[in-house]
Amino acid sequence: MRCWVLRFAAVLALAVGVLAPTAAVADPPRRVAIRVDQRGFHPSTVEARQGERITLVITRVSERGCGTEVVVPSRDIRRPLPLNEPVEVTLRLAEAGRLAFTCGMGHMRGAVVVRESD
Repeated sequence: MRCWVLRFAAVLALAVGVLAPTAAVADPPRRVAIRVDQRGFHPSTVEARQGERITLVITRVSERGCGTEVVVPSRDIRRPLPLNEPVEVTLRLAEAGRLAFTCGMGHMRGAVVVRESD
């Protein structure tokens, strides 16, 4: 019952303009699953649109290789990749181009290719 009351209050607040509509209806980031094994990232390339937010859900599935962490150099992101545990990296893609990500040693490479918005 309490959950229903809270939802009703939020809808009512939105209707009378107390809450900003963009805060209530913001789209969640698109999720992209990426697997890491001894050969690299799979898929190694992800396509996205300019202005989009995406969450890379990266799971290391092999103890072999150097895929024990993911690095996004241009965003100063470095995250450990524990074996068989998904790790989320959310990115806001404001500019068109190629956003590289690598393993900690830079041997395994991947990229988010950001296309201009239509």
